[in-house]
Amino acid sequence: MTAGPETGAETVVVRVDRDRCIGSGMCALSAPDSLALGAEGLAEPVAGYGGDGAELTAELTEAVDFCPVEALTLYSARGGYRIAPAE
Repeated sequence: MTAGPETGAETVVVRVDRDRCIGSGMCALSAPDSLALGAEGLAEPVAGYGGDGAELTAELTEAVDFCPVEALTLYSARGGYRIAPAE
């Protein structure tokens, strides 16, 4: 696991498969600090979650699990390997 410099938590990047996303909003409700619905009504990462990576939280993990169409994927920001959902 990759640790963040300040907290020791995993640093992750969220990828949204925009072809699969249906804009249910479950992810944004589950992890509002990590995900939001954009102008097109589809999920998008907030702040560092789409770029350099931000801290993995339980809420973000739940949001990935709750996605009804499996449009969200978490990757290690440093290692690039897939964290969730399991393949």
